[in-house]
Amino acid sequence: MNGAIDIGGTHIKFGVVAPSGEVVWDQSTPTLAAEGREAVVARICGAIAQIRERSPEVESIGIGVPGVVDPITKHVQAPPNLTGWDDVDLISEIERYGGTEIQGYAPLTIGLENDANAAALGEAMMGAGVGHPDFLYVTLGTGIGGGVILGGELYRGPHGDAGEVGHIILDAWAREGALDPRVFRTGVMEEYVGLQGILRMAREQGEEVENVRRIQNDAVFKEAGRLIGIGLCSALAVLGLRVVILGGGVAQAPFIIDSIRTTIERRAIPTIARSLTVLPARFGSQAGLIGAAAVGRAVVRG
Repeated sequence: MNGAIDIGGTHIKFGVVAPSGEVVWDQSTPTLAAEGREAVVARICGAIAQIRERSPEVESIGIGVPGVVDPITKHVQAPPNLTGWDDVDLISEIERYGGTEIQGYAPLTIGLENDANAAALGEAMMGAGVGHPDFLYVTLGTGIGGGVILGGELYRGPHGDAGEVGHIILDAWAREGALDPRVFRTGVMEEYVGLQGILRMAREQGEEVENVRRIQNDAVFKEAGRLIGIGLCSALAVLGLRVVILGGGVAQAPFIIDSIRTTIERRAIPTIARSLTVLPARFGSQAGLIGAAAVGRAVVRG
């Protein structure tokens, strides 16, 4: 079994996951990122201590974090919802707090990975990706994230920022700063069909909603799927992949997956379109935790 910690902007989820992908036990604690980095690191170390005390047989713990993780230094870079984490050597900070060596227990191996990459690895090892050595994993939620699996291994890119499909530009004519003052966000897929983008589409159709699950107009989901599909056509053409696995809460909305599949079949280059496979992810709300466990498992496996 592997320990797992999934760090989010609101909660830190942690627990233990069996090799089959079953969550043996889990719990959470508030992140309270506004209290500062050291306070959050202390909570992470507290989660590690609880894992070790409750499941002493665990030898590794995987940690999933928002933001880019440098594949060489393992520094966490620019997570969107953790203030003051622009370039953090998280493993060293955990070690400094004594999180990896607790009296009475063997030293602990820590694995660290971007959360979407971790979820992709979880699907590859234990989920919908089993039997598919090459695929693009896409998580549809508050934002849009992705992970690339090539030859059964996670492809991070030389700097750890491969797979960021939410930043595919859909609108080259969008006015810079119209939706987000950060210029690199202009016209990107995440702005149009991330959670806020889909809610904006629903409001433009006359629905006053604050939750995707309350949207009644099926056309909103069909259009969201169409836009996501168009963006993924670009990713698949660059990567040469034929398999897409879709996870995240928004992927559970009606018509989304069917609309994405239909769009890619129509708009992708013929060699990809005629051999396309689009699958729902196996892991739903626990994808972050199970993915983090996969990261820990991969570290032990080497």
